Amino acid sequence: MRLLDLFCGAGGCSVGYHQAGFDVTGVDIDPHPDYPYTFVQADAMDVLVDRDYLATFDVVHASPPCQAFSTQAGGRWERIGHLDLLTPTLQDLATYDGTWVVENVPGARRHMPDPITLHGGMFGLGVARPRLFSSNTLLMAPGGRYDYPAGSVGVYGEKPDGRRLTPYRADGTYQRAANSLEEAQQVMGTPWMTNWRDIAEAIPPAYTRYIGEQLLAAVAA
Repeated sequence: MRLLDLFCGAGGCSVGYHQAGFDVTGVDIDPHPDYPYTFVQADAMDVLVDRDYLATFDVVHASPPCQAFSTQAGGRWERIGHLDLLTPTLQDLATYDGTWVVENVPGARRHMPDPITLHGGMFGLGVARPRLFSSNTLLMAPGGRYDYPAGSVGVYGEKPDGRRLTPYRADGTYQRAANSLEEAQQVMGTPWMTNWRDIAEAIPPAYTRYIGEQLLAAVAA
């Protein structure tokens, strides 16, 4: 089955979907030489309204830029120049008949329909990195209780520098920023990414492998 990954970056989501069993094509407005599958450099918003092209895929995934809803931006996206591409993406997909999935940060929760939350502790990763996933097909989060990984590493910002980051748990636990690109690759599960900005904006492939397995079952049914 074929999956289109819009706003694909260097392919964190794409690799997970490929591991689940999809033939993946990625679209992004910027070049990403590390992207491992078929890559189309184009504006994802333009591709999103090309329904004939979308119809050649079994599933459409979209990860609109998250800065507008990031807690690091303090919710002040209008003043710091970050565009909200999540809202028009969801509006376009609401009238699309095919299967779709949208991913974004926890700060976008009230904008996303019935999202599930995935984080690194559910998959044995070294990052917390919670992310929301909404779909027009039923998605289930892993059963049971999963804490964020102890001593998790943050993969954010402009460079790996080992600084102490903001508390991310109610008990005030801090996380440490990655000390190197290699450490970020390891904790994220993205060894093919060689650009820090790409990896800092990526989704761990473990998340979309889990999502993709559910989608394959749903599309086949």
